[in-house]
Amino acid sequence: MRQIDLVKIYATKKCLVVDDMSEIRGSISRMLKTFGALHVDTVATGDDAIEICQQKQFDIVLCDYNLGPGKDGQQVLEELRYRNQLNNTSLFIMITAEAARDMVLGALEYQPDDYVTKPITQNNLRTRLDRALIRHQDLYGIKESMDRKDYKKAIAQCGEKLDGDTNYRSACLQIQAEMYLRTFNHTAAKDIYEKALDERPVVWAKLGLGKTQLAEEEYSEAEGTFKEIIDIDRRFVEAHDLLATSYLERDERIKAQKAMEEAADVSPKSVLRQRRLSDLAEKNKDTEVALKASRKTIKLGQNSCFESPEDYLHLTRQLADASKDNETTTGKEYAKEAFDVLRRLEKKTYCDSTANLQSKSLKSRVSAGQHKESEAQRWLEEARTAYNDLEHNLSADASIDFAETLISSGEKDAANDILKRVAKENPDNEKLTDKVDSLSDGPLSKKGRQKVSEWTKKGISHYEAKEFPDAVQVFSNSLDLFPNHVGLNLNLVQAVLSDIKKNGDQPQYREKCERALSSIDSLSASDPQYARFEFLKKQVGQQFS
Repeated sequence: MRQIDLVKIYATKKCLVVDDMSEIRGSISRMLKTFGALHVDTVATGDDAIEICQQKQFDIVLCDYNLGPGKDGQQVLEELRYRNQLNNTSLFIMITAEAARDMVLGALEYQPDDYVTKPITQNNLRTRLDRALIRHQDLYGIKESMDRKDYKKAIAQCGEKLDGDTNYRSACLQIQAEMYLRTFNHTAAKDIYEKALDERPVVWAKLGLGKTQLAEEEYSEAEGTFKEIIDIDRRFVEAHDLLATSYLERDERIKAQKAMEEAADVSPKSVLRQRRLSDLAEKNKDTEVALKASRKTIKLGQNSCFESPEDYLHLTRQLADASKDNETTTGKEYAKEAFDVLRRLEKKTYCDSTANLQSKSLKSRVSAGQHKESEAQRWLEEARTAYNDLEHNLSADASIDFAETLISSGEKDAANDILKRVAKENPDNEKLTDKVDSLSDGPLSKKGRQKVSEWTKKGISHYEAKEFPDAVQVFSNSLDLFPNHVGLNLNLVQAVLSDIKKNGDQPQYREKCERALSSIDSLSASDPQYARFEFLKKQVGQQFS
């Protein structure tokens, strides 16, 4: 393309320069005008960039990575993507003097159109920007269709380009295959990826192939594909994320956590990745990793569009669990940190009356776990007052937090009334009903009752066949979902005692029994299972005395 033609293209583009240094903003602005740009706005901060992008649609954004206090360039890019304020027909160029690996990978993960390092000269900026703009213009019609979500037209336009003479064949194939995935035509997408790989081992095609295998529930094949990509270069962070997904689809949570730890190591600045890692580690009872990831989630959330009060509450819940009945120095430090986290939350402008209720509930729970009864009771009464004021305007999560606090204070009946209401009002919310079921002595949801029935039948089948280790495993797995279920806890203890009698003790058996009995130690003497509980408790005491 001739330079005169490029000048004409620049003249049609609305440009935005984001840099905290006025001399650099002025320098880049003058360069753009030299290239032919007629419309150039400049701002100094990430917040200003978001605000002006809400008011105007820009064709080219040149944004410095390090913008001083507040949002950095990566957070600007991720928020513009999140808010859909950066079209496919727009160009985003990241500019930075930073060379740290996590910065580079974090910025590239949100797919800027190019990446330019300082110091910037007119010649090197023109070379990079011209190249990006020429490619962009060649694919502009396709990107317009993508912005309109007319994916079928985008597919057809890619086909026309591929049938003609284009310098961007690879880009057209990538877009076309992605559009097929979005329209659930996995066969067509897979065909493109496989043909591209027949020509040469390009990573975009291998990654796309893995995505189609996931979509087609070919989890073993997907695992192999993502591992191949990581072997080529472990810096392809999306391959780690998708590998974790393939493991989760097969309920291999330990492997999934390992994959997410690798992803977080490669690119640690993603709020969503740290959040996912924390959830996985928590389910795997890996307290150290879960806490570390939750702390990073909060730290990275500062100035991010993904910042959420839930992250503070989630970390506090983890700290409450870690400090419960833990009178060691570490346990006390966890409890202190929990209060510190809540104080930080309460200073946030988005900490509303609901978050304040949850904060009071969690303070009571932490205090109870540290056996500070009077303090726990004081926070409980404050939480109760707040709950009564807000009861009919509360989120399900806030209601569950208060119910869990009531349980920690021994008010199980009141807690169950709240949990029953939450389950009744949210029958199709699987995440919520799973949480409700995990807190209840018995599952309150239909799905939960079905699961307990299935686990119980499977475990008893192994037990009756004298396959005691298998029975122990089944009941242990079921208690991950229903830790307070009386029957499942007693079945686990009975299976452990039977396996010890037949095959000898195992290192983890004492802890399993003590945890199971502790989970149901508030069982009422009027409960039909109470006699069995007392008998097994006595048996455990004799076995491990």
